[in-house]
Amino acid sequence: MPGSFELRHLRYFVAVAEEGNITRAAARLRIAQPSLSAQIKYLEKVLDVELFRRRRLGVELTPVGARFLTEVRATLRSVDSAVAVARMAARGQAGILRIGIIVGVYIEPTIQLLQGFKRRYPQVRVEYSDYTFADPSAGLNTNEVDVAFVQPPFVHEGLSFLEVYTQPRAAVVAEDHPLAQRSEVLVSELFDDPWVVSATDDEVCRDFWLAMDHRGGKPPRLGPAAATMEKYMRLVQSGEAVGLSEASTELAFPRPGVRYVPVADLEPVTTALAWRADSANPLVQRFVDHARGHLAADPYDGTVGAP
Repeated sequence: MPGSFELRHLRYFVAVAEEGNITRAAARLRIAQPSLSAQIKYLEKVLDVELFRRRRLGVELTPVGARFLTEVRATLRSVDSAVAVARMAARGQAGILRIGIIVGVYIEPTIQLLQGFKRRYPQVRVEYSDYTFADPSAGLNTNEVDVAFVQPPFVHEGLSFLEVYTQPRAAVVAEDHPLAQRSEVLVSELFDDPWVVSATDDEVCRDFWLAMDHRGGKPPRLGPAAATMEKYMRLVQSGEAVGLSEASTELAFPRPGVRYVPVADLEPVTTALAWRADSANPLVQRFVDHARGHLAADPYDGTVGAP
């Protein structure tokens, strides 16, 4: 197109400026000397400036050419960097990865996995989003994130899961509750109390945390609903209701006036990495592969620490 130039013209210009001689620059670029001379003249014509002064033994930059060289070098560095990042992104080594985190799971095993990924792939920009009980999929069901740390079961379609760690469930009661000083309880011992209800439309998730599979068809006594851990703790602390939580909540959300008592007859809760199997983001598979390798090399030993 008349009046325009290409990146190759800028690279030709830099080579001539650095060599100070068109013949040497042509040899460096592996093109014919007459062709290079013509391309430099074309660039000067398009820009309507004189970039070089022609001398008997070579060329030298004009003041305009010297300033142009500084800008062109910066431009080419940016272009080369963009190309490298694009290629890394295609290989799942750069780009943006959106990670959802359901409340309560940002503890030691999860933190170590995330930190390891950042060290291994510093070119990846990780964007974190925290989710309350209202969305147990932590943004996956609404495509707000690429991967998520969640605690199934919950309603979903097309998600894959990788177990990160499991924990026993504990009864969460006020410190003056009759069961507060016990070393462990049976879940049925809590059935006469009102229970905190997860403020979510996901019945599968809500029923799991109400231990519906263990009630023999008897409906639960429902207390107030809570979408956040802060409200959940206030309801328990005040004695308005009891509930269930994973064991690490005692470390992650310590509250005065609240006691955690292991429940002997409940299946544990699993914290898992979840993702869409049909995701078009190559970073998803890269992160999943990293998680698998990390968990194989450093499996969870049952000790969970707070952040």
